[in-house]
Amino acid sequence: MHRVLITEKNTELKDLELKWGRPEFSSDDGLGSLDSLHQASDAIVSIAGYFDGKLKSVGSGIIIGPGLVLTASHVFDEFPRTGSGPVLLSFLPESKARAWLPTSTVTCSGPSTYQPWDPCSKKISDLTVVSCDLNSEAHVEYPLSLVPLELCLPLIGSRLWAVGFRDGEVGEDSTLVSPLLASGLVTNCFPHGRGERMPSPCVEVDMETLGGMSGGPVFNEEGHLVGIVSSSFDGGPSYITLIWDAMRLSVEGLPSEIWKGEYGGILEGIEQGIVRVRGRFKADSERNITMTLSDEEMKYLVPSE
Repeated sequence: MHRVLITEKNTELKDLELKWGRPEFSSDDGLGSLDSLHQASDAIVSIAGYFDGKLKSVGSGIIIGPGLVLTASHVFDEFPRTGSGPVLLSFLPESKARAWLPTSTVTCSGPSTYQPWDPCSKKISDLTVVSCDLNSEAHVEYPLSLVPLELCLPLIGSRLWAVGFRDGEVGEDSTLVSPLLASGLVTNCFPHGRGERMPSPCVEVDMETLGGMSGGPVFNEEGHLVGIVSSSFDGGPSYITLIWDAMRLSVEGLPSEIWKGEYGGILEGIEQGIVRVRGRFKADSERNITMTLSDEEMKYLVPSE
């Protein structure tokens, strides 16, 4: 039974030790429950809110820096514009938990290719960057778990693992949501996006993910974060939005006791040593990212003649 009390902003966030860990996966495929909520690491959050008077978990997310979260855009779209809004819950051992309240979000968008005559028509990425404050007891005896990212294009035939929380009601004193693990092989790559509904770089994976897993992290075989769960058909496949677009985004409202400046993102986190990214890339003054990929990865980026 995990308990958490929502409080005012807790600046003890700055006192938490930061710990980067990489999950280890077996070669087994399939969908299954984890032994406990905190086994999924407190970097993986359940995104919950009040619907019809009941607190429900509707999606998942991943903490990549102190107060910096990645999730799926459509998870936040489920919340009404008025009301209490979402709360992000991370679970610790000994029935403890942390609660995070979003302060701002930013999503990558661009002009629609289907309605170029309408300047207001945009295609929206399913990858959203969220800034959060810690609004609960800090539990300083436990470090803040963060995950390292990797800029890559998972190749066809490689295995990926998705982790997230089953959607469900959160009781008055405990949560009834379950952490799930899914695994499968990449069956197609879309480095330029997959139509208007998934304009960001993404891959297709032969695995089934459930609704509450949307926004949850997707790891490669080395335990690095490569994307987030965007959508899935019954029985699979699932579509995974890669983290590429998040590199050039900045968001306001990050915890001021840790982050420098009014705006920040992955690039600023790298400079401060509080976000870790693997891969070869360069960023210019306008936050444009130039990536260097392997020859195998480049075969999917450059169309064959």
